[in-house]
Amino acid sequence: MVLGGALRNIVVVSLCGLFMLAGTAFAQEPKAEPFVYDDHGKRDPLQPLVNPGGVIINYATDLLVTDLILEGIMVDAYKGNAAIINGRIVKAKDIIGTFVVLEVRPDVVILGKDDQKYEIRLKGGRK
Repeated sequence: MVLGGALRNIVVVSLCGLFMLAGTAFAQEPKAEPFVYDDHGKRDPLQPLVNPGGVIINYATDLLVTDLILEGIMVDAYKGNAAIINGRIVKAKDIIGTFVVLEVRPDVVILGKDDQKYEIRLKGGRK
């Protein structure tokens, strides 16, 4: 009788464990939506307020090409290349300060302002 009761307990525990494992095997993670930060048109609080010369920067009007730091480039043949400039992700036709992003290449970003073109390169190189 004792052996039969112990065997029954083992069978019950095994079946419970099997049902729990089966439940987790068929469970699916909910699809996470990509997070997109909405700045509501305000300045990024992580951007510096002064340039290296100590002059206060007004990002709407006073941004110089030397104030722009190319931090990275993401190459994507399907969705188009993107660049990280001063912590902001930009693509072609986006505006950063008073500059328009004309083109994002694997090693350089071409910006335009007042019919002039500027190149910002990775590793601090500028032309």
